[in-house]
Amino acid sequence: MIPAAIPATEPARLARLRALAVLDTEPEPLFDSFTRLAARVCGAPIALISLVDHERQWFKSCVGVAVRETPRDLAFCAHAILDEALMEVPDARLDARFAGNPFVTGEPGVRFYAGAPITMPGGERIGSLCVVDHQPRTLDATQRRVLVELAAAVAQALVMRDTNSLKAVERALRASQTLLDRTGRISGVGGWELDLATRVLRWTDQTCRIHDLAPGHQPTLEEAIHYYTPESRSVIDQAVQDGMAHGRGWDLELPLVTATGRAIWVRALGEVDFEDGRPVRLFGAFQDITARREAAAQSLALQREHLLRQQAERHADELKQLLDERSEMLDVLAHEVRQPLNNASAALQSASAALIGKGEAAATARLDRAQNVMGQVLAGIDNTLAAASLLAGGGPLERHDTDIDMLIGVVIADMPQPERARIRIDRATPTRTATMDVGLVRLALRNLLANALKYSSPGTPVQLRVADSDEPLALVLDVSDGGPGFDEGLVPRLFERGARGPRGGNGLGLYIARRVMDLHGGRIELVRNGAEGSTLRLLIAQSAG
Repeated sequence: MIPAAIPATEPARLARLRALAVLDTEPEPLFDSFTRLAARVCGAPIALISLVDHERQWFKSCVGVAVRETPRDLAFCAHAILDEALMEVPDARLDARFAGNPFVTGEPGVRFYAGAPITMPGGERIGSLCVVDHQPRTLDATQRRVLVELAAAVAQALVMRDTNSLKAVERALRASQTLLDRTGRISGVGGWELDLATRVLRWTDQTCRIHDLAPGHQPTLEEAIHYYTPESRSVIDQAVQDGMAHGRGWDLELPLVTATGRAIWVRALGEVDFEDGRPVRLFGAFQDITARREAAAQSLALQREHLLRQQAERHADELKQLLDERSEMLDVLAHEVRQPLNNASAALQSASAALIGKGEAAATARLDRAQNVMGQVLAGIDNTLAAASLLAGGGPLERHDTDIDMLIGVVIADMPQPERARIRIDRATPTRTATMDVGLVRLALRNLLANALKYSSPGTPVQLRVADSDEPLALVLDVSDGGPGFDEGLVPRLFERGARGPRGGNGLGLYIARRVMDLHGGRIELVRNGAEGSTLRLLIAQSAG
């Protein structure tokens, strides 16, 4: 610990201090208002008006401590008066001047100190207005400026106190009030006081501004209460009752509606003043914290958005991994199941061809039926794999310019050999090519033709009509059959997955056809339905280019 040096102007400084006749006087409300305001503006638990005497520092006003004086050689303020600028000690434990000070190593556990010199008109620095905290910290620029201006107000108040002239007293009071008002505007803090006996309420100009009222307006208690919601009034009433019963202050954040109807949030602080153990007045401060709450809410919203984005990205990564694994499993399924079935179908076809002309008509018919069953099994596997892999995954289309007649030829070749001759082609357009994902459109058209052949009477023709559409621009493929048509109760959900009707099936083929059209920006429609047959239409959207 390093004691403060003695200023070169010490005799003049002590003479000015003694001339004020303020040492060892009783507390005065004006000076107490300065320390309370300093503590609130700076957010500090301790605030002091310290006057540095010959061997001691004496506190004209103190908030947060009970002592009225300490030895000068332990006083932080003895260092503060050595310079005209505000002295700030962020962490006393790290400052050689104070590290061994008993007020740092013991009670009250001083860590942070900021003191603004109280400078008299003649230049004598007789003490300081200081704030103290138990945690290391610093003040922001506004808090430093307010503390300096409050110290200047204390000096003016001391001059006022020392002046015998009434006019001088009034001038000093006005100057002090002006300074307090300016300080209130800078810090955004307004003051208030309520006399419990007379119920007279007094507001500072800044409190009036917070409520959108003209400076100088003094509302009645009823008017002031009117600005708060019923819920806020209940909270304030409870805080006041607790304060009067137990001597506790309050620090609340409440919504109110100003005189102009503007909705804001305020920080409302208050304490109860007692005389002879009886509450006589309430006093406190107001601060508009609307911007701070909005900033906090926005920050919280951004944090939540960031967390949701992180969760979404994590879920997307997990989903991608699952889809990749599913795709790999489907590829294995397609290879391990479909390939042997393809080989079996080819073997059946080869055996049937070998028996033709050798008088084995019965065996050939059986092989044809087996091949038809194998074709149905392969078509079912194709539909299942398509629904699980290409369509449910919604992968990108590989659209290419496709020869329409080639597409039709391939789809007809997918039909069982005996059924192919039943398909009649009606070409109502000379268009030769269209853009599409040929694999998916082949699958959709194959499902429609297979259904039409299956549910038409044996031997009756099935028509595939190829046409154009200008509005919308599309290739139109109509598949018409002579079957019994679709049940009317099924029609509204005909293209939904799992929809089944009297025709049977697994309800997957028409759903796949719809999904294929969705992916192409087109649609599938039931354009004719009745006892004499039905017509299903595929519209494959085309680009104008």
